Amino acid sequence: MKQLGYYFFKYWVSAGLFFYYRRIKVIGIENIPKNTPVIFLSNHQNALLDIFLIATSCKRKPWYLTRADVFKNQIFRPLFRFLQMLPIYRLRDGKKNLSKNKFTFNRSAELLMQGEAILLFPEANHSLQRRVRPLSKGFTRIIDAALKLDPHMDLALVPVGQNYQTPTQAGDEATLYFGKPIKVHDFIQESDFVSAIKHTVFNRLTQLTTHIELEDYELTLEQLELSKVDFTNPEQVNDQISKKTYNYQKAGISERTLSLARLLFQSFNLPFILLWRLLVKPKVPEPEFEATFRFGFALVAYPLVYLLGFGAVGYLFTIKMACLWVFGHAVFNIFLVRIGVTSSAQRK
Repeated sequence: MKQLGYYFFKYWVSAGLFFYYRRIKVIGIENIPKNTPVIFLSNHQNALLDIFLIATSCKRKPWYLTRADVFKNQIFRPLFRFLQMLPIYRLRDGKKNLSKNKFTFNRSAELLMQGEAILLFPEANHSLQRRVRPLSKGFTRIIDAALKLDPHMDLALVPVGQNYQTPTQAGDEATLYFGKPIKVHDFIQESDFVSAIKHTVFNRLTQLTTHIELEDYELTLEQLELSKVDFTNPEQVNDQISKKTYNYQKAGISERTLSLARLLFQSFNLPFILLWRLLVKPKVPEPEFEATFRFGFALVAYPLVYLLGFGAVGYLFTIKMACLWVFGHAVFNIFLVRIGVTSSAQRK
């Protein structure tokens, strides 16, 4: 039953992502080991949406190392455990709590012994900045614990680059790059194992996502945005950064067409937009969580309204008309998302 519930939730989220994003592109899926232990190591820009995008596309059933403070919410705690999330404590959670990470590291090692997959974010925090931040040592401690259980474990690390065009907005574009697996045993003989493997993972991540060096960050980002680069293509963007040639123009549709489409979107979705702006958006704790909260709101609100609307239209008119109303509204929204107007409609 638990297995059935997990896959129901996974496909429900997958359907939500299909409606929410203009485009999701997955590259390098063939790099993921199928039946051996693997640790996915991803950059972290977009809170829970980072997890959802990997979980629904990687064809494994990973366990997730998640910041411990989310487990304080008693309402959602059972859901997090159901979704195979394990708490990881940071210094901001209190120095005395750091020792609790030993249980999570050992549990992760046991899961890897069983051939499971684990997803974690080695930057140890999230940020909307378009750069890979310094990596923590947490994932190396899991590796160490796993090799103590089985020194011959065929453990692979798969770097994941997550790239968003406008990460806080609905109707965004996202591209996931699964890099070639890094074999842990290739580093066993290194004199400084931790530094060597962190350096390798960091370099792979900077190739799989847009990486702007901190000292030139604001100026470089401004130039990239003025050039309207495609941030979902990190190879191209990073090449422009290295050469300082900001001349790539992304094709788009006319502003008149966009204005009309925005008006139609707002008219057809006015109740949802008002509820979002008045009730949900003010509760967003950090900018990095804005897209997560909006997606969660849409994931619950749209099915509920469609169900209630179906019942009401079916009762007042006919079942056929109720089906047409739900189907027509959903398809029209998909069309608007695909032509790229929903992010502009909800930008304020």
